[in-house]
Amino acid sequence: MSFKRNFFRFIFISVLGVLLHFTYDWSNQNSLIGLFSATNESTFEHLKLIFFPMLLLTILELYFNNDNLPENFLGSRTISIIVGMIFIVVAFYTILGVLGQNYDFINIAIYFVGVIFALWLENKLYSKSYISNSTGTKILIFITLLFFLFTFYPSKLGLFIPPTLHANLL
Repeated sequence: MSFKRNFFRFIFISVLGVLLHFTYDWSNQNSLIGLFSATNESTFEHLKLIFFPMLLLTILELYFNNDNLPENFLGSRTISIIVGMIFIVVAFYTILGVLGQNYDFINIAIYFVGVIFALWLENKLYSKSYISNSTGTKILIFITLLFFLFTFYPSKLGLFIPPTLHANLL
C-alpha cells in the first residue's frame, strides 16, 4: 500500500479514536454511544478507540474500494487490529509498571504507536494468508459483540478497572 493511503488511514483512525474518547460524555452518557466509545478510563474501554475506528475504516474500504484491496485484506486487517490492541495493553501496563505512575501524554503516544504498528503489520501480512477473509469477518463480529457485552457487564479483572482505582485496591 502507498504511503499516502496509509497516512490517510492513520489520520482517520487516530482522529476518530480521539473523538471516541469523549463522545460518551458529550452524549450525556448515552448507552448506544457507549457501545462504541470509552465509558470510563479502563484499559478495556480505551481499546474501543483503536478497534471501532479500524472496523469502520474496514467497512468503508470494503464498500468503496473493494476492487483495489489485496485478496487477503480482511484477514490481514483482522490480525492487525488484534495485534494493535495487544500492543496497547502490553505497552501501557509495562510502562505503568516501570514508572509506577500513569501519564496521559505517554498513553496518547502508546495509542498512536499502536495504530502505526497495526497498519505496518497489516501491510506486511498482505503477502501471507494466515486467516481467511471469512474467518476474519467472524472474528471481528465476535470481538464487536464482546465489546458490547463487556461495556454493560464488565469483568472484575484489572483490564476493566480504571488505573486510578488500581491503587485503591492494593
